[in-house]
Amino acid sequence: MSQYSIPNTQYLNIVCLDVPYPADYGGAMEEFYKLKALYQQGVKIYLHCFVYGDRREQKELEKYCEKVFYYERKRSVQDVFSSTPFIVKTRMNEELLKNLLSNDYPVLFDATHSTGFLSHPDLKNKKKIVRLHNIEWIYYNILFHSAYSLKEKMFYFSEYKKLKKYDAHLKDADVLLCLSETDYDYYKEKFPGKKIELMHVFHENQAMTSVPGKGNYLLYHGNLSVLDNYMAVIDLLNKELKDCNQLIILAGKDPDPGLVEYLKNKPNVQLFRNPSNEHLNELVQNAQICLAIANNPSGIKLKLINSVYKGRFIFSNEAAFSGSGLEDCVVNISENFSPAVIEEYMQKEFTKEEMEKRKSILSDKYDNLKNAAAIANSIFND
Repeated sequence: MSQYSIPNTQYLNIVCLDVPYPADYGGAMEEFYKLKALYQQGVKIYLHCFVYGDRREQKELEKYCEKVFYYERKRSVQDVFSSTPFIVKTRMNEELLKNLLSNDYPVLFDATHSTGFLSHPDLKNKKKIVRLHNIEWIYYNILFHSAYSLKEKMFYFSEYKKLKKYDAHLKDADVLLCLSETDYDYYKEKFPGKKIELMHVFHENQAMTSVPGKGNYLLYHGNLSVLDNYMAVIDLLNKELKDCNQLIILAGKDPDPGLVEYLKNKPNVQLFRNPSNEHLNELVQNAQICLAIANNPSGIKLKLINSVYKGRFIFSNEAAFSGSGLEDCVVNISENFSPAVIEEYMQKEFTKEEMEKRKSILSDKYDNLKNAAAIANSIFND
C-alpha cells in the first residue's frame, strides 16, 4: 500500500461517459487511469459505462472493479431536439438509475456527459461528485466555430446553448473536481459556496522516462483524425515550421486524408500512422523537440503531459498548456518559433538537471496515486 493510501475499504459508483478501455484517447485515459489509481488505493468500484460505436465490453475492467455495468447509449433524432444536451440525454438510461439506487454508495459522475441523473430526486440522499473534463459549453462553442459543414455547425451551436444553461445543474453535486486551473477558477466564481477541488488529469505515466542527451528531429503526436490536431499540424507547417529544414516526425491515430495529401510535398516531414504505444514512446523519448501544440484551449492536453514525462525540450502554446501548471516545463511558445530558435534547441543537450526540475513539478501535481487518495478522502472522509 502506498504512502498516499486511505485507511479503510470504501465503495464507490463511477459513471463513465463511455467504456474507458482501451485508454486510447484523452477522455478514456482520464477515466481509466483514475479508476485504476482509486483501485490501487483500496476503493471498491462499481463501474457504470456506455457501449456505442467501437467502445464495447472489456474484460480488462474487471481487474479493477467489483462489478461492471454496461448500458446502451440510445441515440435518436428526438434527442437532438430535447432541451437537455444531446451528450447528456442519450446517457439517461433508466437501468443506470435503477442500479445506482440499488446500493448506498456515493456516485462519481465522470464528465458532464454522465450527469443526467445528478439532480434526480431519488438520488438526493446520495453523496454526488462530478469530475469535470472541460467547461463543456465553452468546448462546444469552440467546436461550433471550427466546424465546416452547416449540419455540424447547427448541432454544435445547439449543444453549446443547451450546455451553457445545463451548467447550472452542477450545483446539485456535493463536490466538483476540476482537472485544470482554468476550470477551477471558473467554477469557484460560478458556485462560491460549493466544494470545488483541483485534481490534475490522470494519465499513463508512473515516472519520468525522459532520456538525457540529444535527438535529431522534431515530433508532433496526437490523434490525427481530430480536426483540432491536424489543423494545428497544418498551421505549424505553414507558419512556424515553414522554413525549418530539420526532420519533422508526425505520429498519430488515423491521419485525416486531407493531411496525408498535404504532406506529399513536404520532403522533411515523416508520417507514422497508428504507431503502437511502444513505438510512440520511443519517438517521444528520442525526439529533440516535442511540439505540444493545440488550437483548442479547452481541457488539458495529454500530448503535453506525455511529452513532459517522456520527452526532452517542449515547444508549446497557450492553448495547449493553459491551466496545466506546467509552464515551467515548456521552453518555448509558438509565437516565438523561428528557424534560429529551433536551431538553437536542436544543438542543446537535455541535462539531468532539467529532468530533476520537472520531477519536482510532476510529483507535486500529477502523481496519480496521490491524486486518487485526495479524491477518496474528499468523498469518504468529509
